Amino acid sequence: MERQVNNEIEVKRDDKVLINIKMYPAENGDCFLISLGEKNRKHILIDCGYADTYYNYLKEDLQELKKLGEKINLFILTHIDEDHILGAIAFIEDNNKSKNIEIEEVWYNCYRHLQMDKNQGTLSDKEKRILQREIALGESYVKRESFSEISKSEVSVKQGSTLGALLLAGGYKWNSSFEGKAVSQDNIEKIKFGDVFINILSPNNEKLEKLKKKWLKELTNKKWNFNITEDQLFDDAFEFMLLMYEELQIDKTEVSLEENKTIESVERLIQGKVNLDNSPTNGSSIAICINYEGRNLLFLADGHPDILYENIYNLGIEKFDLVKVPHHGSRKNMTLKLSEVLKSDRFLISTNGSKHTHPNLESLAKLIYKNKDINKEFYFNYETKASKWICTEEMKKSFNLEVVVGTGSSPLNIAVD
Repeated sequence: MERQVNNEIEVKRDDKVLINIKMYPAENGDCFLISLGEKNRKHILIDCGYADTYYNYLKEDLQELKKLGEKINLFILTHIDEDHILGAIAFIEDNNKSKNIEIEEVWYNCYRHLQMDKNQGTLSDKEKRILQREIALGESYVKRESFSEISKSEVSVKQGSTLGALLLAGGYKWNSSFEGKAVSQDNIEKIKFGDVFINILSPNNEKLEKLKKKWLKELTNKKWNFNITEDQLFDDAFEFMLLMYEELQIDKTEVSLEENKTIESVERLIQGKVNLDNSPTNGSSIAICINYEGRNLLFLADGHPDILYENIYNLGIEKFDLVKVPHHGSRKNMTLKLSEVLKSDRFLISTNGSKHTHPNLESLAKLIYKNKDINKEFYFNYETKASKWICTEEMKKSFNLEVVVGTGSSPLNIAVD
């Protein structure tokens, strides 16, 4: 039987909780709050899902942290994708007005961080109108996609409402650990925040270069031949364009659950051919390894398996204390080679499976097969077809599994002692 969670759950090995990870209901997206230590805690917030995620769950928790005299030491927006940053737009806009919590530093790569020749000239009125029209389309899209339960009439979406514009308006320390440059492994591999160390696993400059080429190709396709400048209109147009055009081609091919409930079927699943993720936006994801008091936690965003494998392997860590599975368990972001270095006894999968049929059985099969001799727990913040498949008694016994499934209406708390 799968273990269904009706309220917030905290899983402990003893009375001392050194690290707590809160995985929020973020529909098909990501939102994680990582709290480190018992006293003088440090907090790392990674992505914010949709606006509902912020208003329904995250906001109250952030206000509680402020009451305790604590702050967000690091806020990471992994990449420009609606299921990761629409909630961040709501959060930062609200925080700029209400100062719900102090944010020590933000990591987020956008237009201004791409290595691109930018002219010093100004845009003509016609060129400004073209970009403003694109921004208006993006604003309309964000307003439509951000909310499911909160009335859209309660939300004002206006010029300057991109995440980049809001970060500038709020005066946050933005990529300051990288001297204002892109968060990239080629710029700095390891960052120290007091007693917390963070290794950058993705992106590198090559992945960011592909994102730049995607942007320039979009401009060419629209027959925009005007000069690229430092004008903030480009920042807004870049962010909205990526939000609107990401993952238009979605692979919804599903493997039959009924035909894959045996150990032999798992062995077949891991050998199947898969087209790997080639999205430049996902490739630009900020993926990290957090090291604190000898514990190692992987948060892999929607990163590509090639760069993740290479850089995780180079860490030389035999076993991780926790792994946030890349791209919500997409088959396109998990290879056998990558699963071999993801040795862990805790795996987090954040998605309700509604939009992209994630997580895919092929990804779970690789993870459980390559970790079959390790006692491990899989955490799902929503019940999905895959969570039902993985939690049969035969599967749990054969692969040393425990499965924790949230209701999708409250966060999961996962403790690492």
